[in-house]
Amino acid sequence: MSFEDRIRSEQTLTRITNDDLVCKDCLVRYADDVIYGNTSRCETYPVCKPYEVLLGGKCSEYCKE
Repeated sequence: MSFEDRIRSEQTLTRITNDDLVCKDCLVRYADDVIYGNTSRCETYPVCKPYEVLLGGKCSEYCKE
């Protein structure tokens, strides 16, 4: 396998959306269907959600719709 083939085979970037996180039905989430960066932010965390949440974990500020 050539170096270029190996690089292509290891590229596994996948977009994460609110639907992949506990945020999918949170009252304070930002819509992320138009502005992709909104997945990492919400009204509670306007700069960046905690890594635990972004990695699929629970959120202490979660508020179901």
